[in-house]
Amino acid sequence: MRKILVLTNFTENANHAATVAVSFCAQLYSNIILLNTFISRPVLAGFGSIPCAVDEMLWENESHKKLNFLKEDLEELIKTLPADHHHPSIDCRYEEGSLRYQLEFFKNKKDIEFIIMGARAGSTMEHLLIGNDTSVVLNRASRPVIIIPGGTNLGQFKKVTFACDFNDTDLDAVHYLVQLGRIFHFQIEIVYVSLWEHNNEQNIEKKTTFISQVARFGYPGITYRTIVGEELINRLNRLCKENKTDLLVLIHDRFSLLNRIFKSTNANELLKRQQVPVMIIPSMMRD
Repeated sequence: MRKILVLTNFTENANHAATVAVSFCAQLYSNIILLNTFISRPVLAGFGSIPCAVDEMLWENESHKKLNFLKEDLEELIKTLPADHHHPSIDCRYEEGSLRYQLEFFKNKKDIEFIIMGARAGSTMEHLLIGNDTSVVLNRASRPVIIIPGGTNLGQFKKVTFACDFNDTDLDAVHYLVQLGRIFHFQIEIVYVSLWEHNNEQNIEKKTTFISQVARFGYPGITYRTIVGEELINRLNRLCKENKTDLLVLIHDRFSLLNRIFKSTNANELLKRQQVPVMIIPSMMRD
């Protein structure tokens, strides 16, 4: 059975993201893995390190309790699911080692559908730009990562916006979204995003070919839109708000839209306005 990996550091946003995972699991017929990581510090005798060791032991015990409390809260939420829905099981993992190290382990597990985490602070897009934990996850994940801002409910989402530039990896991402869409029954709007207008023959052919290939998926309700020019982040944010987008989807690799536009743009204030959950699909996503 497929599983959803939920990363938690016990903050309010992380706990909220875990509750969102319950509704996903109920519809995807999958189970939950709750993961919290820690790095133990070496104890050096003769340097007054015993109090430090005691503090660390207390901290680890407290983290264990928080993980079990979160599991109990989620199990209570699962009990409220309709009888004909899947009631996911919860596997708690409190693992020693960096988040980077643990993700390398989970990277090789073939039963992970995607990863869910809460935005640390501020908006989702601000978290993407400056969140260290997020950078580790995105660079190590082989499955999609969903980042949930506080107060967002993705239990019943109807509109997905996919920002791309019609590359081959974008086509793979659309195919993945179509598979999810057949379960969740959401609409997909594919937004072509570019810094410059390209009306040459080659670009027109690229767009026509992409749309033709997407049509082969046979998924109803796919629409297209174009955003061209400066202030792309602002325009995309505004588009998501106007269209009542429930989930914004981007591809991640070093040549992707995320890196070429979002990380090269000085737009911190604009990003703070973005409160839409974001799914990041790795360009080399494994099956």
